[in-house]
Amino acid sequence: MNETEEQLADKTRKPRQDRSIKTKEAIVQAAAELFSEKGYHRTNTKQIAAAAGVSTGSFYSYFTDKRDVFLDVLKIHSKVMQDHIDAKVAQLSDGQSDKRTVISHMIDSLIQSHAPYITFHRELSAMRLADEGIKEMLESQYDAGRRKTVELLKLSEQELRVGDLEAAAVVVFESVSSVVDRIVFFGGSVSADRIKAELADMLCLYLFGEK
Repeated sequence: MNETEEQLADKTRKPRQDRSIKTKEAIVQAAAELFSEKGYHRTNTKQIAAAAGVSTGSFYSYFTDKRDVFLDVLKIHSKVMQDHIDAKVAQLSDGQSDKRTVISHMIDSLIQSHAPYITFHRELSAMRLADEGIKEMLESQYDAGRRKTVELLKLSEQELRVGDLEAAAVVVFESVSSVVDRIVFFGGSVSADRIKAELADMLCLYLFGEK
C-alpha cells in the first residue's frame, strides 16, 4: 500500500539545531537556484543535494521529494514579494514619495522578485493546473496580494476616485500582475520602461484622476 503525503512527511526531519537548520536552508537555496537555471522538470534531487553539498540521503532526511522542496521555494518566493510590497506600503504611509513614484517602485519590486523564476514559469503554470497543492499555494499568494492592495489603497482613501475599494484592489492587483508577467516572462517589441510608465499613468489616472 502506498504511503500518503502525510505519512511521508512524518519521516522527514524537523530541524531544531543550528546545523540542521542551516543544512535545510542550503538545500532550499540550491534547489531555488537550480529551478531558476534549469527549470523544475530538468532538476532532480541528486543535483539539488550535490549543489547543497549534502548526500542524497541527507536530502531525504529533510524533504520527501523534489516537489516538497519546490513548495518551500514557492513559500520563499511569496515572502520576498510580500516584503517588497510591505516596504512600499510603509513608504507611502510615511509620505516619503509621491503616489506615482510609489506605484512605479512597486512595479519594479514585483519585476525583480519575479526574475529568478523566468526559466520555469511556464512549467509552474502547467503544474498549477495539475497539482492541487501548488494551485492552493499560488491562490493563497494571490489572495494575500489582493488584501495588501486594499491596505495600500486605504492609505489614500480620501483621495481615491473609485467607489468600490475591494473591487478596485482586484483591478489594480490583476492589472499589475498581468503586466509584470508580460514584461518578465514574455517580453515583446515595446520596451519594459515604456510599458511601466504607461501602467503607472493608467493606475494614477484610474485611482486619483491624475498622472
